[in-house]
Amino acid sequence: MSGATGALAALCHPQTQNEQLFRGSFSCYPTQVISILIADDHGIVREGLRTLIEAEPDFRVCAEALDGQEVLERVEQYEPEIVVLDITMPKLGGLETLERLRVKHPDIKVILLSVHSDPPFIESAVSLGADGYVLKNGKVGEVVSAIRAVTRGGSYFSPAVAREIVEQLRSPNNQPKDPFTLLSSREREVLQLIAEGLAAKEVGTRLNISHKTVEAHRTSLMRKLGVRKATELVRYALRHGLIEP
Repeated sequence: MSGATGALAALCHPQTQNEQLFRGSFSCYPTQVISILIADDHGIVREGLRTLIEAEPDFRVCAEALDGQEVLERVEQYEPEIVVLDITMPKLGGLETLERLRVKHPDIKVILLSVHSDPPFIESAVSLGADGYVLKNGKVGEVVSAIRAVTRGGSYFSPAVAREIVEQLRSPNNQPKDPFTLLSSREREVLQLIAEGLAAKEVGTRLNISHKTVEAHRTSLMRKLGVRKATELVRYALRHGLIEP
């Protein structure tokens, strides 16, 4: 076979050695894939998020979690770059999970998902260092936009959330503080578990604290929230989306 004929054959047959080398050197797939953990207690939401996220060629869902406790375990196991985290989850809520992640894994980007655009949630999320805050009733592509923004070192807040942040900055002294923002992380954990129906002894076992410490937190909660009965704590948790009805 002459040199010209050989060259022509190489062009016509895609499985030649030269082309295999070319394909290996210049892959059409991205060289860097972003690993993402998604956390929501609803399976259908997680499935939808996975489908949406993995439609992007450079995104990969490395793990899923049903609650905040599982998030912390999966982060240790899979070391994701980004966590997409629902605010309202059982056992350990999104805000408390965010706070723990910031202490132990400060480099992980965290995007909160929520149905709430209320000032207390937004203020708490920002103060705890959330990289993004996406409303669940927003546009479908917002989660992808948020992931891309935080990957580049920026942040992303749904338009309604961004407007609320601007309003708070414009008139910080005119807006009364919601008692929720005054609660400590531990008090929010105790409030959520009480609202989920756990007795004080069960709360203590779950959080590895004494029964007396739980009672002290409950007393502090009632004082800060201005309630007198445990049933009112449950109603408060429902109104503020800490638990689902």
